[in-house]
Amino acid sequence: MEAAMAFVQLQYLDIRPVALIAGAEGNLPALKACLLQARRQSARIRLFLGNGLGAFGHSNETLFILQTQCTWLVKGSHERQLLKEQPGQVSLFNHHASMSRAKQSLSPANKKHLKHWTDLVRLQTPSGALLACYGTPEFLLPDTLNAYNLDRERIMAWLKQYRCQGLVVGSDHQPWIEHLPEGHFVASCGACGFASQPDSSDVHYLLVEQFRNRLIPRVERVNYDIYPWINQLKREGVPDILTYPLLKGLPPPDDYYS
Repeated sequence: MEAAMAFVQLQYLDIRPVALIAGAEGNLPALKACLLQARRQSARIRLFLGNGLGAFGHSNETLFILQTQCTWLVKGSHERQLLKEQPGQVSLFNHHASMSRAKQSLSPANKKHLKHWTDLVRLQTPSGALLACYGTPEFLLPDTLNAYNLDRERIMAWLKQYRCQGLVVGSDHQPWIEHLPEGHFVASCGACGFASQPDSSDVHYLLVEQFRNRLIPRVERVNYDIYPWINQLKREGVPDILTYPLLKGLPPPDDYYS
């Protein structure tokens, strides 16, 4: 039986921006670069929306960064799978080399910390409320929101249910923003562990600003020195198929549904 959804409500009385980040997958320098840029943008609230652990290992170091620099942490599909796994159980981590690195670099003590991550965050600001999660607000659904095939009626129903202006989700895709009627919006902050666009190593996160009693989302691009990191991963035995997206970018969201 699935555990009940964990839900957190936060009050943010400041008018400064909110940063939303996801999909680090153990890419330490990319995560650090995004968090540094968010602080430079005066984002006092920094929410991480899942899949901090993944293809590049370094789970303990990743968790330390997230726990010390983010306001709240949301479970992604990788964290949920880790929590469901029982000692001695055969799981996807034993069959997928990329996730095996995430598991092997995670200590038992740090695994226990994942239980304290939430599933859904509602953030109230002076300019409106924001709903944030990984995938969809109904986390038991297997799908994630796709920018090219959005169910706008369902999204508006979620926003009405939680009395929010915007919905931001973490995903394994590129970031995107879709504006909806009456100032509402839905957006994905993408996966910050991979390049934003082909032929660019820039990574990304979502910044939500407050302006004239409205929440205004925008994608922030961040540059970092990627080549020392790629060389380190190669020395650690990470195959080229995983380091390739660091330089060439992820396929657009609709490629995952073709």
